Amino acid sequence: MYLSAERSIKRKRSDRLFGIHSLGDPGCPADYDGPFRTNIRAFLRDHAEFETYNVQGMPNWSIELENEKISAQITLAIIEESLENSPHPHCKHCRCMGWNHHPVSKRKYHFIIPSSELENIPFGLVGVTGAKVCPKCSDSIPPPIFNCMSCGEEAIQTSIFDLQSHILHGVLHCNGYGHLLSLNGREKGSKHASGRDLMDLWDRLCAMLRARKVSLEDTAKKRSLELRLIHSVAYGQCWFGRWGYKYGRGSFGISQQMYLKAVEAIRGMPLSVMVHHFDGVDKDVVAIVSMYQRISGHVLQTLGDMLRFMMELKARIPWYCSTKYISKDTKQEKGIAEMHFISSDTPCRWSAKRLDLATKVILEALKNCETKWMARQDVRDAARNYIGDTGLLDFVLKSLGNRVVGGQLVRRALNPITKVLEYCLEDVCSCDVTSNVIQNSKRISESVCELSRQDILRDIAYIYGQVLENYMSVRRNLKNVLAAIPTASRIILDTRHFVKDYRGELTRKRASSDWDMDDDEMLRVMCTVVLNGHDSHRPQRPNPPAELVVLPPHATVGDLKRAAQEAFQDTYSIMSSLIVDSVVELKSDNEDLLFGAIESESSVTLEVSCVNTSSKLRYEGGNDNWIVECVCGTNDDDGERMIACDLCEVWQHTRCHGMSDLDAIPVQFLCQRCGEAYSNFQIVI
Repeated sequence: MYLSAERSIKRKRSDRLFGIHSLGDPGCPADYDGPFRTNIRAFLRDHAEFETYNVQGMPNWSIELENEKISAQITLAIIEESLENSPHPHCKHCRCMGWNHHPVSKRKYHFIIPSSELENIPFGLVGVTGAKVCPKCSDSIPPPIFNCMSCGEEAIQTSIFDLQSHILHGVLHCNGYGHLLSLNGREKGSKHASGRDLMDLWDRLCAMLRARKVSLEDTAKKRSLELRLIHSVAYGQCWFGRWGYKYGRGSFGISQQMYLKAVEAIRGMPLSVMVHHFDGVDKDVVAIVSMYQRISGHVLQTLGDMLRFMMELKARIPWYCSTKYISKDTKQEKGIAEMHFISSDTPCRWSAKRLDLATKVILEALKNCETKWMARQDVRDAARNYIGDTGLLDFVLKSLGNRVVGGQLVRRALNPITKVLEYCLEDVCSCDVTSNVIQNSKRISESVCELSRQDILRDIAYIYGQVLENYMSVRRNLKNVLAAIPTASRIILDTRHFVKDYRGELTRKRASSDWDMDDDEMLRVMCTVVLNGHDSHRPQRPNPPAELVVLPPHATVGDLKRAAQEAFQDTYSIMSSLIVDSVVELKSDNEDLLFGAIESESSVTLEVSCVNTSSKLRYEGGNDNWIVECVCGTNDDDGERMIACDLCEVWQHTRCHGMSDLDAIPVQFLCQRCGEAYSNFQIVI
């Protein structure tokens, strides 16, 4: 959203402009070590601009962000949705993630960077008049237009929170659990930030505010390719995995162990077996494998190795074929092919002069290093003394690995102990593997000149379609590891829910450190409540998640009770009148000190009363007494399409009964068990 003249004046007056690449970094704008419910209030009070208008009756704040790389400004809106003005008090995302046992939170906060269709419309006006969306394809439609431009369906009014076209939309409940709902980079209409920039921003905000756990549903595609499948094969994790998001929940009864085994099986598929299988059947697959094995600097052994090499190569070459490397006669006489670091033909926002300067600075830093190997961060820090553009340094460092520059070989390797990338310089003439390096460099330079980024994208799409997506065994009598491809691919595609644990109960410094140490002087206690009134319909549901209470080191047992009581009253609707009766682990009086009785980061159990367990707001997943029991093993709502049996009223997946998502729901449906019983009853009659 562009800044209006009025908002620009307001920003200058308050001087609150944050960098999109720095907001949320440690100390920018502040460090928070309390629970999320208090951190978000402090952040909005001290560093956000409170707007005079409401969004659908809800208070909201704005933060102005600047993308320093392209000199663009955008607005991040933060809207507080409370139960009093919420159109949907229950959370369907919590239900699909298995958090349906959480009590309904009193507040949730929406973090929204609106789409380009809404950038010229005042945010408050959008909230008042209502946004429009296509009921068929869910595309957002600007208010002046009545029909969807894609499919022609008549647009319907919807809440701004339901739009899927926002550049960024995440929601965090006041208990610290949240969901990333939409992320649309440049390919989806973002003019001012890439998908990585937006994901970095969201990840830093969650870490700064000490969120607990954040989920997302990965449905990202790249030119009709499911990214969670191709990234799992290439990198062993989904695209969001680079930010720490891992398996959260699988659909159709898929467990974490099944998912990990599927990824391992398909990544480790030997290329030799695959080539033998496709030889004489699909010459294009064989040709693609042979070509990338030839141009790689090392032997590619598995399908995962090849796809990763293709994706990394794609990011380093231009869209169209061009000459990449130039040799010097003096070096050719010695048998050394010296490669220029970056070609001027490569699409890049930095000039060739700046690229050469950055390369020289990095090489000088490696030469002056006292040890042979130098960590990537140390190289970057040393170069920053002369070059302040960190984006330029990151770009050069990424492209320098295992290249011959200035008559020296720049080696890059992963330290097996620290798991950190390290660089070193070796003299080409004294290197034991000089001949291999030179031959590989020549072969790579000659082969890469034949390829463009479009060619590699086409090859990736072909391997995806013929091997990963639509693989069918053409040799029925040949039993090998390829037979696992269809099942493994289906398991990966059916795993869409991922989650990251930000460990919000710890300080940010403690959560980001592998050492079991913390310099926090405060006493941090996780409090769990035991509800006296149990749910007779769903007795197996666990207690609410524990809440963090931060106390001074000289706090008493009474202080712990009061702080825990206020925390739960402030967080959940059914606990507005909660009273803490006792602490199970502490039999002391209220005046006794906690020091020596419990340690920081301990967990205690509270016996409480005055909880409204009969309220409709008891569970985020709703209070419906539905039962899920599908033939695939699923026993809870996983977000997939389901149908209920007309006799036993048990819910099951439509796909597990041979119905696609496009098929209409039948008027009458009987599950397999009821269908067999009904048939036997007719036979007896």
